[in-house]
Amino acid sequence: MDVFLEKLTLTRKEAAELLGISTATVTQWGLEGRLKAYRVSSRPKSPYLFTREDCQAALLAVEVEPTKLRDKERKVEAEVAFTRSQKEVNEKLRRMLNMPEKE
Repeated sequence: MDVFLEKLTLTRKEAAELLGISTATVTQWGLEGRLKAYRVSSRPKSPYLFTREDCQAALLAVEVEPTKLRDKERKVEAEVAFTRSQKEVNEKLRRMLNMPEKE
């Protein structure tokens, strides 16, 4: 009978791969308290380990900004409105200066 035992802890590199972020970001999240980290031993240079559960919790806690697409839509709408008003201004100037209409 094959028994698959999932690794209980992850290295910084494994945690970064699981989260889809850099190892530097894993370190930063650990320092900020956004990702719980466990020392292998009490020695100062001892590496940190992470659990899958803590990684998943950190990922769920990340705020996502769904408004970015909406901001792009607003920008396009503003550009269209600007272009429309620019055309109106151009037409008024042509009439004021008695210039022929542009075709």
